[in-house]
Formats: sequence, C-alpha cells, structure tokens
Amino acid sequence: MDVKGWAITAGIGAAAGAVAILMMPRNNPTRRLAAKAANKMEDVAWKVGDTISAKMDDFEL
Repeated sequence: MDVKGWAITAGIGAAAGAVAILMMPRNNPTRRLAAKAANKMEDVAWKVGDTISAKMDDFEL
C-alpha cells in the first residue's frame, strides 16, 4: 500500500472512531478523555498559528 492509500485508510479510521466516541454518553470516561485531548490539540494549533503569524509579520520581502 502506498502512502496515499495508507493516509486515506487512516483518515477513514479516525473519522469512524470519532463518530463512535461522539455516540457515547457525555459522562463516559472515554468521551471525556477524547474531549480533553481535542481541547489540548486545539490549543496547540492556535499556538502554532500564532507563532507562524508572528514570524511572518517579522519577515520582510
């Protein structure tokens, strides 16, 4: 399997897993853990975006 096929398969698997977790009750420990992980990933994404924006603002053409 090439990289493209693997990436598509992994993406479909991740989407299916996310749907399964979202179908769980809100008080389920697995769902709470997934929500914490998603929140941390969102925070990291914002920090990376801010850092890139700051670097681009400092960059002159």
